Amino acid sequence: MSPDRRIRFGALLRQANNRWPAIAESARICDDLGFASIYFIDHLLALPDPASDILESWTTMTACATMTKRVRVGGNVLCNSFRSPALLAKMAATLDQISGGRFELGIGAGWHEPEYHAYGFDFPSPGVRIDQLAEGIQIIKRLWAGEQFDFSGKHYRLKGAICRPRPLQSPRPPIMIGGAGEKKMLRLVAQEADIWNASAGNYAQLDHKITVLREHCRAVGRDFASLELSLQDLVVIAPTDTALQAPLEDARKRLAFFGDVDKIATIGTPERCIETLRRKVAQGITYFICLFTDGGQPETVRLFGEHVLPAFR
Repeated sequence: MSPDRRIRFGALLRQANNRWPAIAESARICDDLGFASIYFIDHLLALPDPASDILESWTTMTACATMTKRVRVGGNVLCNSFRSPALLAKMAATLDQISGGRFELGIGAGWHEPEYHAYGFDFPSPGVRIDQLAEGIQIIKRLWAGEQFDFSGKHYRLKGAICRPRPLQSPRPPIMIGGAGEKKMLRLVAQEADIWNASAGNYAQLDHKITVLREHCRAVGRDFASLELSLQDLVVIAPTDTALQAPLEDARKRLAFFGDVDKIATIGTPERCIETLRRKVAQGITYFICLFTDGGQPETVRLFGEHVLPAFR
């Protein structure tokens, strides 16, 4: 960890089984209490129940950007397959302008096959999706530079592409890549990302993944310290142990697809959460994207913001 890198916290305001008024209120609370960012999941079907309600990520994110003043906004993480990279670059530049330079591009190769089929997207092999992501990031970076260019890749082709206005941030918005495949994805992270995001499901192997990522940085000539390490961290928090029992049991049942919730999540009263987070900081994490297991309800976000964030300032 770079000695001058501060610890940051984002709130993942999950749109699945959540209502817009609650999301909007939580976004305002994050803006007021010092969260670094608010993030949104980029799924078209809710997990684990596809019949549940879920708001689309980009629309929700844009609405929240217009009602906040300080907090940064992004997707954790956007699926490269759902939008052409050229269009995504244009959308991102526009949102960066609208938000006053607060956009962060969190992006990944995509993984949830049922929603691809449900919404009519091709679902190629993991290797192809990672190759598409790699080309997509090249396109986005070149479009954000503001100059007209042609691109002829294996997966995407552009002729006379240009993105004006450019993003407000200079030289460009930060790029967070989510994924942990050790051969191709982590190498792509070493080559292209400003921030690596490990999913909650990868936390059990975090130390090993960091070692592999460090090796890829060495292989491509990247200073590992220049890469920020972030974690999509499951958070189950309550003011007392008694109040914790119901949300923890719900998380164990509903979020078992992430793994053993008790082993990977940050769980407890604010004091216990602080202790767990300090252990995760010691592993190298400096940017926590808090996936509150209740979806980031206003009272939960406020509890974390008022009683956990101050310990890391």
